[in-house]
Amino acid sequence: MGSLLMPLLGSVAAKAGDALVTELLRAWGLDKSRRKLERHLAAVQCILLDADAKSRTNPAVRCWMVDLKTAAYQADDVLDDFLYEALRRRAAQIRRRRRRRRATARKVLSYFTTNSPVVFRLSISRKMKDALEMIDELVVEMNNFHFLQHTEAPYVDHPQTHSQVNESEIVGRQDEKEQVVKMLLDHSNHNNSNDNVMVLPIIGMGGIGRTTLAQLVLNDHRMVHHFELVLWVCVSDKFIIMEIIRSIIQVATLNKCDLTEMEALRKELGQVLGKKRYLLVLDDVWNEDGQKWDAMRSLLCSHAGSGSAIIVTSRSDKVASIMGTLPPHQISLLSDDQSWEFFDRNTSGREVERQEEFISVAKNIVDKCKGLPLAIKTIAALLPSKNHNQWFSVLDSDVWKDDILTTTGIVPALRLSYDHLSSEEKICFSFCSIFPKDSPMDKDMLIQLWMANDFIASEVRGQQIFDVLVWRCFLQDVKIQKNPMGRFKDEFFRGPACKMHDLMHDLANFVSGNDCSILQESSSCQEIMQGSTNTCSLQHEVRHLSLDYVSNNTIAAMKKILAPRARTILVRRELEWTKTSLDMGKSLSMTMSKFMSLRALKISSILTHMTNLKHLRYLDCSNSDISALPEGITMFYSLQTLKLTGCRKLEKLPEGIRYMLSLRHIFLNGCHSLECMPHGIGQLNSLQTLTDYVIDSDVGRGIDQLKDLNLVGGLSLTKLRKVHSAENAQQGNMSAKHDLKRLSLDWGENIYTWREVEVDTNAEGILEALRPHKRLEVLVLSKYMGAKLPSWMQNSTQLEHISELYLKNCMKCKDLPSLWQLPSLWYLCLDSLDSLTSICVGNDDNDSGESCISPPPFFPKLKTMDLFDMPKLERWHREVAGQVAVVSFPQLKKLKISRCPMLASMPNMLPLLEDLRVDKATDIPLYHLMNLSVQSNLECKGSIEVGPTVGWRSSELQFWRLGDSNVTLTLRDLMENVEPFEEELNRIPCKFMKELRITNCGFLFSSKPSQIQSNIWNHFGFVEVMQIIGCNNIVQWPAVEVRNLNRLRVLHLFDCSNLTGSLPSTISDDENVLHPRLQNLLVMNCGKLVEVPKLPASLEKLHITFCPKLVSVPAILGNVKKLRELSLIGCEALTTFPDGIYGVTVLKKLEVRQCPRVKTLPEGLLQQLPALEELYIRDCPNLEGAFSRGGACWNLVEAITFRLVD
Repeated sequence: MGSLLMPLLGSVAAKAGDALVTELLRAWGLDKSRRKLERHLAAVQCILLDADAKSRTNPAVRCWMVDLKTAAYQADDVLDDFLYEALRRRAAQIRRRRRRRRATARKVLSYFTTNSPVVFRLSISRKMKDALEMIDELVVEMNNFHFLQHTEAPYVDHPQTHSQVNESEIVGRQDEKEQVVKMLLDHSNHNNSNDNVMVLPIIGMGGIGRTTLAQLVLNDHRMVHHFELVLWVCVSDKFIIMEIIRSIIQVATLNKCDLTEMEALRKELGQVLGKKRYLLVLDDVWNEDGQKWDAMRSLLCSHAGSGSAIIVTSRSDKVASIMGTLPPHQISLLSDDQSWEFFDRNTSGREVERQEEFISVAKNIVDKCKGLPLAIKTIAALLPSKNHNQWFSVLDSDVWKDDILTTTGIVPALRLSYDHLSSEEKICFSFCSIFPKDSPMDKDMLIQLWMANDFIASEVRGQQIFDVLVWRCFLQDVKIQKNPMGRFKDEFFRGPACKMHDLMHDLANFVSGNDCSILQESSSCQEIMQGSTNTCSLQHEVRHLSLDYVSNNTIAAMKKILAPRARTILVRRELEWTKTSLDMGKSLSMTMSKFMSLRALKISSILTHMTNLKHLRYLDCSNSDISALPEGITMFYSLQTLKLTGCRKLEKLPEGIRYMLSLRHIFLNGCHSLECMPHGIGQLNSLQTLTDYVIDSDVGRGIDQLKDLNLVGGLSLTKLRKVHSAENAQQGNMSAKHDLKRLSLDWGENIYTWREVEVDTNAEGILEALRPHKRLEVLVLSKYMGAKLPSWMQNSTQLEHISELYLKNCMKCKDLPSLWQLPSLWYLCLDSLDSLTSICVGNDDNDSGESCISPPPFFPKLKTMDLFDMPKLERWHREVAGQVAVVSFPQLKKLKISRCPMLASMPNMLPLLEDLRVDKATDIPLYHLMNLSVQSNLECKGSIEVGPTVGWRSSELQFWRLGDSNVTLTLRDLMENVEPFEEELNRIPCKFMKELRITNCGFLFSSKPSQIQSNIWNHFGFVEVMQIIGCNNIVQWPAVEVRNLNRLRVLHLFDCSNLTGSLPSTISDDENVLHPRLQNLLVMNCGKLVEVPKLPASLEKLHITFCPKLVSVPAILGNVKKLRELSLIGCEALTTFPDGIYGVTVLKKLEVRQCPRVKTLPEGLLQQLPALEELYIRDCPNLEGAFSRGGACWNLVEAITFRLVD
């Protein structure tokens, strides 16, 4: 506890010595008390380390330290009152000097002084005296303990590192990886059943490397090629089925899933998994409820392809017994040799001496880690170089035999490493326990919260501490959050995020005691309200609280556990206000107003009593629906961070914000309705972060307000059209902002009204004047209407650090600068450059005017390039001196081309290309794409020329290759003259074509087949999935056409309005026209369909939807013994099911909707109902009564998990 008190006492001492506080206390005759407080604090700080050590064995010392913490918080609040008053007076002086005494200003000015300044002065003086008396008593007691004085070691900087899974850094897991990979592949190849998705548990204690082993397996190239879909979901201690499904969908689609209904999630999961052979890792599972897993497994199996597998990592053997279908893999501890090798690797490069004695001590320390990788890695990070005494002190530490650590499950090596942190590092680490396990923590947010709670004094110190915690493995998985183009504006300012290992989280919980707590579920709130033994120690003790959501239960729990001087409340989820939640909102507002010592608050709604929280340093109201902030917020003179990210309806900020002189960070990204900035924001001379600045032509709201602001990170300038001139733009002083790394310049006009507007030469001058500092790393230029780009963009030394460049909606720009000369550029996006004809332009004149040819363009580091919506783009390089240079992209891995209809070729120099996606690039011949050595993904969509015949531009060919194993070919509007198509088709290896989509292609289903038609169908012998859409000339079942599709697994027919289902005269009714591998048959919107041909025994899913003339399903349905899903929807003429259905024994899902003539189900089907997992009967009046509650068949269906009968 002493180490956690040190930063608090240091903060109180710093406030006692603050110039503003000193001046005010001197004026009020309290300077003597202030100096006495400083002396006491200095004396206490000197003995805290010894007091902390003795508190572990001496209960009296422990009680004394608890009282000291209470007194320190009390003194901190009193000094904050003085500091607030000093800041208020300074703001009032600025108002008077500027003669801007408006009504709102007078209201703010009178906050403390309306009633009686004398009463306020007497009240705060009394509080100062009480706090000093309490500390006096504690100092007297302190002297009786005879503590020894100690000082902390000076701070030593350490290099920042990152935590990426690197197989070369892993020791002792290669054999285990091979075992797991071999087991999964063997079982996958021999498992042809979808019902039995194999589940392999990986079991082991915390920190042993379960996650690492799973990652090694997942990234093995054999697994990547064998499984069609590879997914990773971190489950942790909450096993909520809907959350897990939502996570799977999000990982698979890379899009956020907001579905909240189970039925909708189930359907979306089916779309995502789509009967593919998948490998799913469920990491860190704690669930021991077999029923929950059965429900989850049912969903995963119902949409699995044969050979699918699930890896489960867990600490629990019981989890393995519940979930596993394969014998669990028990991960082993490292051997002595492996432990030493792992330690040696993690200390290499730090000049650790290799004397015999030194090595002997190190091996003894490693032995105490008992083969646990996380403990070894943490100890390796702890031990400094060339410090023998430190190594011996670690070896002899009492921590290795601490019984308390043993009973609480804390790994001694981790506690020992924690003990060697500085007091600032300790309190910053322990504060991280306020975040749930496995949740990401934004680095900048962490530092701002540390500052808000006075753990640290500056962002620089916060960065140092963050680096140390990462370097010493207290934090891990540090990742830079990239900016997806689709959401660029909202994610422009995201920085690094990290996580904490479960064992480290346990340690943080242990050392923070009752200071930090998390309310995650309603059950924990109920335990608190009922006063269970697990929560009784929290009564009015918690100072830092985070909660998942706001409810009446959480509000009641907050009142019970929060200390009177609580410092932090973070609500992690958005608060959704409804008509029924107004009372809850009032209750929350009243509850918050009682905790007037709050320093940090995160909540999505502005509270009515928020103005009472005058000591706030951190306020996050992101994603709120507010249109304006209340003016009363400008009374928060101590506020350092204001986050309004994603407040899309916010139109303005309070005018008085310019008097909040403590503000250091203002986040406005995603506030798309913001009309202008408050007057005089340039007065905030402490401001470091201002994500967005909306320019206005009014005085005090223009670009000149940025002149003296030393901004860091990112800045988005919008409405640049309101900048009058280049001279006005120069007042922004952009070239002096050397810490600005990301800059977005947006003219902010509706681009569609500007397409016919003349070139804006004024914009050219303004952009020239906005030259940034050469340290800039990311540049965005949007809606710029100049014809040429500025000279500073032509200078490669000016942009030598640019790594990402976005040019969007620059419609008049005809030429680009020599982008290939930018040495650091790795991402380039060109979007809606209407006038651009070529990417690269050579220079055929030197300085003397003589003709010359520049060297071919060469992009040395470019890895990703997106080209969108450029109607005039024709070539990669403009001809120079009659020659066309070859553009080289030696590092390019991802290339997207969309809606560039004039682009007629592809670059040849793409040796590392992995991902190519082409959409509506009309003039690129198919063979140009096929000749590229794309390593993993080739996708072409839109109108593509498939041969030399120009007439083929009206047809559409879509092409998608994944790992040279899966090709989807979409044929559209092939009505006649298919000879050129046949020629192009011959270029594609047949074995790659696995999926075929045919839309409105009459020629392929001609009633009089030609040789060309037969030749085309012969190319599709490897097709596994086929969709036929809108082919209205199909009358009979396409038996002849699909005769040779022996690998066909899935057949879908949509919108074939003339299909009757009858067989050609050349084929008998008993003949199998559907091949024996067919597993899935879907027929939809075929208005004339009367019958379905004989079904193969392999069929697992049969869906017939909106076929109103269908009178019966196949009579031999009972022979389809593998049928798992049967769905009949909108079949109005259907009256009965066939009687011979007893053979359907594995049916899991039955769906009958909008079939009003069906009166009953056959006996054989009724017998299968209790085994169903899903039953849906709707708009079938004859069936609904029997299967509803109380009906004749209710007892057969009441136990079905997912049931809808209405």
